[in-house]
Amino acid sequence: MQQKPIPTPAGPAPNPRATQIRTADLDESETRLCVTWEDGHQSVYPLRFLREQCPCATCRTLREEKARQTAAPADPFQMLDPRKAGLSAVMVGVEPVGSYAMRILWEDGHSTGIYTFEYLRELCPCSACQPAEVAP
Repeated sequence: MQQKPIPTPAGPAPNPRATQIRTADLDESETRLCVTWEDGHQSVYPLRFLREQCPCATCRTLREEKARQTAAPADPFQMLDPRKAGLSAVMVGVEPVGSYAMRILWEDGHSTGIYTFEYLRELCPCSACQPAEVAP
């Protein structure tokens, strides 16, 4: 009896080395996190970008709220909420979370975001990882 091949998802199989970090260091100006992945890819993340993309529930909710407000008409009388104003982009520490993530400690005391290596790889801002905008 001949066996039929098992269907597989479209596209190449994910490379498990693509989400394992070989090295991670701050650049000389201490404003960017430079990551070399096990598959040889290099990612450079501005710290401001990482802080804005914090994966914790609070930050994720704030981003969603901001997106909704952007879609709504502007309120000319809206006051700037000081709690949302000055997110620190100064990294004061980093802690490993198992063998799959890191917790970044920010100067403003925020430290609840767990950046999985998979999430970091998805965030990679390089042109090879982020598709170009399609013109209308």
